[in-house]
Amino acid sequence: MEYMRYFRNRKSYCKMFILLLLICGISSGINAQTSVQNPFQNLAQSPAQNPAYFKVESSKLSKDSILVGDHLLWSAVFKVPSDKRIAVAPYGEILKQDSVKLEVLKEIQLDTISIQSGISQLEAKLLLTSFDSGYYKLPQPLMIINGDTVYFDMPSVAVNPVQMDTATFKMYDIKGQINYPVTFKEVLPWILLGLLVIVIIYIVYRYIKYRREHKNFFGKPIVKDPPHIIALRELDKLRTQKLWQAGKEKQYYTGITDTLREYIEQRYDVSAMEKTSMEIMGSLTDKKMEAKPYNELNELFKLADLVKFAKYTPLEAENEDAIPIAVRFVNSTFMQELEQEVQQKQTKYGRPQRYDKPGQQEKQETTETQTKKKEEGK
Repeated sequence: MEYMRYFRNRKSYCKMFILLLLICGISSGINAQTSVQNPFQNLAQSPAQNPAYFKVESSKLSKDSILVGDHLLWSAVFKVPSDKRIAVAPYGEILKQDSVKLEVLKEIQLDTISIQSGISQLEAKLLLTSFDSGYYKLPQPLMIINGDTVYFDMPSVAVNPVQMDTATFKMYDIKGQINYPVTFKEVLPWILLGLLVIVIIYIVYRYIKYRREHKNFFGKPIVKDPPHIIALRELDKLRTQKLWQAGKEKQYYTGITDTLREYIEQRYDVSAMEKTSMEIMGSLTDKKMEAKPYNELNELFKLADLVKFAKYTPLEAENEDAIPIAVRFVNSTFMQELEQEVQQKQTKYGRPQRYDKPGQQEKQETTETQTKKKEEGK
């Protein structure tokens, strides 16, 4: 019986011991979890034990007292070896764990002042403000240098409310919008813009008007070469290019026929560029053209069509005669038109006197002038 009683008492003691161990483990786990979740807790009460290589030269505020809403700058100058790595925690997180009613406007920034003999002189700056009046001591910033936490002598600041004399204070209604007079400086850009628009409109109008009148921008008539001059110039250019000598017969005949088409279109007002060779020749039947240049032009167009569309290889003589035929056609049609204009003027103003010898007209005019002068002298 005594043995059984002793065994029961010993079993109950073991249970109590195990229970105590569980309670101790749970409490230590809770404390460890709390310390992990709040790394900034009780930072201000940490012992100010800095490593030997860290030296604080100054830690001060720009003002020892401010009004509600004013800015406050904390700056600290310290020295540290240049090879050390510095990590700074956000100061706003530290303020959240503290009862100091300050707000961060700009987080801590480090600036290098100088480097001498492997020692860097740095400056830390922090911009704060507060919207609650009171007297506050700035909590310690969390700055770690190569795994060592460093500490500063943090100052205090007084945040004062805006003083208001309630006895003499008088409320006023919100004023309406003030209309300031318009200045010349404000109107000048609009004046310049208006002048610019007027100038642009005038330039466009002048350009369109003079272009219709075949004049340049300054009102001078644009001298345009007559159609036969343009055609002869293009034909001479084709002759100097020596296309058929280089085996480019198709390009050679295309250039000749296109030049003649443009000449016919400008000379006779026929849309030659849009017609076939047969249609062009049909349009020229009523132009009172001589038979020889007309037939030569017809043969030239037929030869060009064979070269361009039937892959015909012309003879050397045909290639050599192509441009002279085109030149003769241009010259003959121009001379024919010139003669027609002379005949029209003779019909309109009467047939002028003919002068067979050179200089005969000048001699007769001189004689007539001398006769008039003698009659006037008498």
